[in-house]
Formats: sequence, C-alpha cells, structure tokens
Amino acid sequence: MKRLYRQLFTNIAICFIVFISSLAIHSNVSLTTIQAYGGLALLFYGLHLIISLSFRKFETVETYSPQKMLALYSRSWMYTSGIALLLIYTFQLGYLSRLLVLFNIFGLLVAEMLVLITRLSFRASLFIPDKKDNLLEETVTDKDATTGNIQRRRKKQVLEINDEVLEDVGEEALFFIAQFIDAEPGKALILNTTTRFNIVNQPEKSYQKIVNLHRLNDVRFVNKFLESINSRLPVNGLMAVCAETKNQRKERILKKYPPLLNYAYYSVDFLIKRVLPKLPVGKKLYFFLTHGHNRVMSRAEILGRICSCGFSIEQEQKLGGKLYVIARKAKQPAFNENATYGPFIYLNRVGKNGKMIRVYKFRTMHPYSEYLQDYIFNHNNLDEGGKIKDDYRVTTLGRILRKVWLDELPMLINVLKGELKIVGVRPLSRHYFNLYSPEMQKMRTRFKPGLVPPFYADMPKTFQEIEASERRYLESYGKSPILTDVRYFFKAFY
Repeated sequence: MKRLYRQLFTNIAICFIVFISSLAIHSNVSLTTIQAYGGLALLFYGLHLIISLSFRKFETVETYSPQKMLALYSRSWMYTSGIALLLIYTFQLGYLSRLLVLFNIFGLLVAEMLVLITRLSFRASLFIPDKKDNLLEETVTDKDATTGNIQRRRKKQVLEINDEVLEDVGEEALFFIAQFIDAEPGKALILNTTTRFNIVNQPEKSYQKIVNLHRLNDVRFVNKFLESINSRLPVNGLMAVCAETKNQRKERILKKYPPLLNYAYYSVDFLIKRVLPKLPVGKKLYFFLTHGHNRVMSRAEILGRICSCGFSIEQEQKLGGKLYVIARKAKQPAFNENATYGPFIYLNRVGKNGKMIRVYKFRTMHPYSEYLQDYIFNHNNLDEGGKIKDDYRVTTLGRILRKVWLDELPMLINVLKGELKIVGVRPLSRHYFNLYSPEMQKMRTRFKPGLVPPFYADMPKTFQEIEASERRYLESYGKSPILTDVRYFFKAFY
C-alpha cells in the first residue's frame, strides 16, 4: 500500500503544481482566483484520480512494463480530458478562459509524462557493483607475457595471409597484430566479419588466437560477438579486435568535409548517433534507422565491453584512425543483461543502523566504464586525493556535473525517502566501511549519512585525517544536531 500512496501523493502534487501554474500564467495566484477556479479544478483533478484508479494506472503488486505504463497514463488522460470537455460543453461553461482550460489539460499530460520518463529512467538505472561485490571469479592465475621481440618472419607471414585486406587495414596495424600471431599454421583464426556465425561455426578451443579485422562499430550485437570469441578460445587465449573511437570519428568527419559544413554534419551525426540511443524511446528508433551499423563508441566503452566479456586488456594502440586492442581470455563473460545508456546509476551503500540503501547518482562515465576499474588503476597515476588522473572514462558533461556536485542531485530522492539528510558523513560501500575502526563504524551507523560531507569543511587528505574529520563531526552532531549541520553546511559552501 505504501507504493500506491507514494504514487497517489505524486499525482496529487502534479495536479496542484499544474493548477497553480495555470493561474500564474492566466492572471495571478491569489485567494480570489483560487476560490473562483478551485472548485472546478478539484472536480477535474478528482475525476482524473478516480479514472486513474479505475484503470489501475498506479502500480501496487505488479511492476508494469514501460509500454503498459505509457498506455495506462495516456488512456487515463484521454478519458479525463474527453469527459471534462464534454461537461464544459453540456453545462455551457463558456466563461472559462480557453488558455486556462487548455493549460490544465495539456499541462497535466506534459507533467505526468515527465514524471513517468523520470521514473522509468531511475528504474533503468545501472547498478555499479563495488570491487568486492563482484561475484565473477577469475580463472587465470598465470599469464604468459606477450613477446617483445617480434620476429620478422612472423610479420611477413601475417602480411601474406592478409594480403587481400592489407589496403583496408594498413601495414602498420598488421605489424601490430603480428606480434602475437604464431608462425605455426592453424593456431590463429583471422577473420574480417561482422557476424557471429563465422565464429560460432568454429570448433571450441581449436585456436589459440582469434583476430577480427572488421570494426566493432559495425557489429549489431557487440557483446554477443565478443562472448562468441570467448567461447571459442581456451583460457589465456588471445583476441585482437579494432574499433573507431568517438574522438577518431569526430576527427575523421572534420577532416573529410570543408569548414562550416564539417561541423554542421558532425552536429547532426552527434544527435542521431550519440543522443538518440540514450533517450528512453530513442534506442529502438536508432536501431531501426541504423541497424546497429557504424555506431559511435568511446574508448572507455570499447575497452569496457571487452573486459565485461571475460577478457583482460594486454595492449591497445591507435593506428590508421582505429583503436586496435589485444586482449587475453581471463574468465567467463559477465552476461550483463541490464546494461543501459540511461542517465542514472545506483550504488549499494551502508545507511543508518547498518542497513544497505540504494543511492542514486547521475551517470558521469561512459557505458561499461565500471569494468575498467582494475585496468585504469594499473595504467593511470593517482592524484593526491587518491582519484585517478586524466580518467578518460568520465564524459565531458560528467566532468562539469562533478565539478559543481550536480552528479549527486538524484540523491535528493534518498533525502525525500528519509534515507539521507542534507549534511552528514558520506554513505560508503561495504568494502570501504569495513576499513574503518569498529568504534567509527558504530558511530557512523548511529546517524543517517548525508549529501554534504564534513570533508569539505577541513579538506583532509589521508584516510586517517578523513576518519578524524568525521569523528569530530559525529561527536558534535550527537550533542547539537541542528547547529552542527548548519555550521558545516556554511563551512562547505563559503
């Protein structure tokens, strides 16, 4: 029932906001105008709630699909609007302002659709597991390092094998691939394909290495394609693939067309290939228009997809306008069926009394970036605060959101649910929570975590300093909650 009440409250709030907004646009919001139109508004919105309940628009036990929710919301609105217009005509309510009537009718539709899209976006948010929460165990303990001395005859062999695709791939790229192709015939499978059929048609574990010279950008189901390669390789087997990154694509387009026209073309390309797939209703339209060919992927997404399919990155090199990657089979694929390009992610964090809560944030990284944690950590330097320098997983918009803290704005949902407060210690993953002393763990779980941590009041650098900073805050909060939060809030922002 709590689920139903929450949806009812949201719907009532929408009705109130739309009504007040219509008064503000029509004339002004005052006691007189509310008294003049309040009765009719109550009748209209009350009718809407009754129709919504009769159509079972609100979820109780069953969780509706996006298509069903859209149908129920649309049907409820159409019936409400139709009955309202019929009543206006029947009772000759011609004195009502058309602007006022239309604003309430269509304002209700727009507001409900915005709330529906937001709900569906949160529902489709991607769970980012902590490192210790990853249940996939690696099956590889020793790796054979790829040889540094590339034999000339091995290079020559690859060039001869791939003579028909040399012009398309380029000699430089083939030399790069040649470093891990065995001279012994039959050990490597070399393909130039976009279909899984040419891979799954091969016997399992017959090849030690599989090379595909066609761009991953043109593969319809990239992960299924990579999973097929994984299934045909033995543990420690090697794979070589290539793709065009979003930056390489931009550079190619800007060079291909003359000034002004190149940016105009790129802008349209950006909207169709990068914005459309991220919209709730745009993904199907995008694949209908493009059939998955020539898709745009960032470097982080390319490497992340490879890692999610059970490979570890051995080498990567930008050659001839493409990114070539050599990867080693390390484990079974993750088989992530819930991957999404949506704007939200959620993380499991320790809340009050040790209860695990789901904390929402805006996505600030490219898709599949969560699979690159170990690779990034091993190949990038860390700054003073322990964060990764020049983290290419973070999007341009993500950097802006992080800089002004807007990436944590969805956590206001947790505040409204009573799981977080405005000022307080940061909600931590179970792994990082366990790094604290038992005494600090007990202190932390006495109170709700917060959005604005005491960290910003004194800017500690080491873990010990962070723990001491949080201890001072928690001790002060235990004695004087309101004054402590007010003081720390202004310290953080001023």
